[in-house]
Amino acid sequence: MKPHVLLTGASSGIGRALAKKLVLAGYRLSLQGRQTDKLATTISQIQQLPDSSSSIVHASAFCLSEPQAISDFVAAAQAKAPIDILINCAGANLSRTSTSAPDIAALNAMMQLNFFAPVALCAAVLPAMQTRGQGTILNLLSTCCLFANANNSGYTASKLALDGYSKVMRKELQGSGVRVLSLYPGGVNTEFRTTTRPDYLSADEVATAALAMLTTPAHVQWHELVLRPAVETNYA
Repeated sequence: MKPHVLLTGASSGIGRALAKKLVLAGYRLSLQGRQTDKLATTISQIQQLPDSSSSIVHASAFCLSEPQAISDFVAAAQAKAPIDILINCAGANLSRTSTSAPDIAALNAMMQLNFFAPVALCAAVLPAMQTRGQGTILNLLSTCCLFANANNSGYTASKLALDGYSKVMRKELQGSGVRVLSLYPGGVNTEFRTTTRPDYLSADEVATAALAMLTTPAHVQWHELVLRPAVETNYA
C-alpha cells in the first residue's frame, strides 16, 4: 500500500509543488488548503499526472485557525487510511513591524497558524503512529530560526516556537520509530512574497529537498536540513 501523507498548505507555493512531487513518487495524499478554489486547482493538476487516479485520499479547504476543523480533517483522513506522514507546510508572515511597535493581532494570528496548528496536527496523528511504531513528521520552518532579521520578529517568534517544540518532540520520540524532521528554507520565490525574487529558491526546489528527507531509509534520521539560495548572506 502506498504511504499516506497528510499535507497542509497544499493550495499554492511549496505545498502545491510538494503535493505533485509526492504523487509522482507514489504517495497518497490528504490535502488541506485555506482557499477552496486554489485547493481545487492543486487537485486538478494532480489528476493530470500519470497514475494519479487513486492518489487523493481526502481533501478539505478550511483555515488552520479553527481547532475543530483540524480535528475533523485528521479524523476523516485517518478513517480512510492510517496516516504515515504528516507534513506541516502551511504558514504565513502577516506583519513586518518593528519590536517597538508590535502588531499584536497579527502576532496572535501567526502563532495560531505557524505554531498552534502544527502542534495540534502533531498531537492528532502521533498516538496512532506510536502504536504502529512508525511514522514521520516533517515541519517546514525557516532560516529565520537561525538568523535574526530586523522587522521580522512576529514571524520569527512563531517559527522559533515550532522549531523548539520539534526539537523536544524529536527527543521524546527517540526509539519510538517516529521520525521528526525539520526543513529550514531561506528566501523562496512564491506567492508568499509581496515582490518577485527569481534569484531565490523556487517552490519546486524546496519540495525536492523535502522529498529527499522523506525518502531516506527508515533508520536514517535526517533531523534538520538548511536550504538557502546562493544570493542569501544572512548566516554566520
